[in-house]
Amino acid sequence: MKEHLDSIWRYVGGAVALIVVACATGWLMSTSQPPEPPKPEHPKLVVLVVFDQMRGDYLKKWQPLFCDGGFKRLQSDGAWFTNCHYPYAYTFTAAGHTSLATGTSPYKHGIIANDWYDRATGESVSSTTPPPDDVARGGGPYRRKAESVGDVLLRVLAGRGRVASLSIKERSAVLLAALRAQICYWFNSSTGHFVTSPYYRTDPHSWATKFTRPDQWLGKEWTHFNATLDYEAHSGPDDFPVEGSGYLQKQTFPHPFVLAKTKDEKANRQNYYDAVTCSPMGNELLMSFAKSAIINEKLGQGNSVDLLCLSFSSNDLVGHAWGPDSQEVLDVTLQSDAMIRDFLKFLDEKVGKDHYYFALCSDHGVCPLPEIARKQGKEAGRVPPDLLTTQAEKFLNEKFLAKGEKAKWLIQPKKGGAWVYFNHATLQELKLQQPDVESALAAWLGKQPGVERAFTRTELMGDANTPLKMQVKRSFHPDCSGDVMVVLKPYHIFSSPTVAANPEKDPAYRATHGMPHEYDTHVPLLVMGPRIIPGTREDAVAPQAMASILAAALRVPRPRHADAPLPEGLFRP
Repeated sequence: MKEHLDSIWRYVGGAVALIVVACATGWLMSTSQPPEPPKPEHPKLVVLVVFDQMRGDYLKKWQPLFCDGGFKRLQSDGAWFTNCHYPYAYTFTAAGHTSLATGTSPYKHGIIANDWYDRATGESVSSTTPPPDDVARGGGPYRRKAESVGDVLLRVLAGRGRVASLSIKERSAVLLAALRAQICYWFNSSTGHFVTSPYYRTDPHSWATKFTRPDQWLGKEWTHFNATLDYEAHSGPDDFPVEGSGYLQKQTFPHPFVLAKTKDEKANRQNYYDAVTCSPMGNELLMSFAKSAIINEKLGQGNSVDLLCLSFSSNDLVGHAWGPDSQEVLDVTLQSDAMIRDFLKFLDEKVGKDHYYFALCSDHGVCPLPEIARKQGKEAGRVPPDLLTTQAEKFLNEKFLAKGEKAKWLIQPKKGGAWVYFNHATLQELKLQQPDVESALAAWLGKQPGVERAFTRTELMGDANTPLKMQVKRSFHPDCSGDVMVVLKPYHIFSSPTVAANPEKDPAYRATHGMPHEYDTHVPLLVMGPRIIPGTREDAVAPQAMASILAAALRVPRPRHADAPLPEGLFRP
């Protein structure tokens, strides 16, 4: 019996010794090596903010004017890519938003511009126009030929995640969203309400219906955000003569919000709503609606991850009206900075500081007013849009027909563009080979004032042998693009040359974008979140990398057509 007890004690003693040794070893290891940091949790919310027409240099040249906690927080706590350029030629809103969401360029995703001519239906279409047999479904991403990061999220999570996309512009909201986005709204200035399309849902959400019309600014004025700042020292004079005046907003500060005075009361009120969107108050309006969506839908507050896309259109509308060197553009940028500061605080409270990613980019830049560029000693000018219509037809008549004869050579989209579509019926009737007509017109256009180069469809269907041709080729899609594509010289825009002499002509559209030059392709790209390695980065990156960045933040594969890789060293392991 004693021997049996002795064996038990020897066994227990050995076990205790092993336990003591193990504990001591663990203690020594714990004191000699720091514990591994906990792995970051899956995010609750990923936010993509697009500022329409925010040029890439704005955040650097005006950085000293920003408040703490807005753009500066993104620049210091996040990764700031200062050398971000679109790699294609025709930098328009619809193309930019689609490129950000899909990770590729128009040559793949098919959204070549805001509007174009659809040969299949013989009609001018917009980027969100439904097919002729599906008009009742309203605006939607029917014409997009590549999947978005939102599509990937909904597919991978099998409906557990949500995608919300909101903007002032319909095309901006629709083209950022997933095909089956649960929440997609834009502002209708004819009614003063945010609306959706039957493509997404038959009836708007109750909280969206209850969102009140923005009548709080009627009779008030848009004044300088920072009353003590010398705006002229950081932008330009308030009364540069070629600047526009928006929607009865006057050319100089303060800008009133008024009803138009006509017999059409609906048009009178629409003028006021258009004026709101053409001011910082349009951004404030969208932000208020976005916060309502976050609160009511509990975005970022569930057991899965949500994607929220916000496109602020007012920066673009202000830039078109007053130009990028105006006090108005400086002011809307300063107000955008303060708005982002408040929004980040809101997300910190609602979602949690370490539970969301925040990415910011733009869809394109903008060309300076040609008159300002000329004043700075640059060759600049306004190229009449009829160069691609009546003037081009006159040349073709003289080139291919007998004196005095005329033909209908061209079919143009209602809203124009930088390309020419031939009337194929005319070419067939005259027994002309299209490549011959393309070459003749392109050669003539290339010699016109303000034109850098013209490319033919036949050229673009082949290989690209110059950087400029590659940019144009990335903007070209054979199903949508025209037959001759024009690139203007730097600091030239398609616009009536009489604008300078006629203050009432196009008061809301004095500056524009859409060319492959640096001021149009350069945009900011910033991203902040729990796994982001912060710092200013000067390595070249395309905005299309945003799709890969968002996918990595969401922990899903990038869209299948994406061809811009994830920037190296952006995320911690």
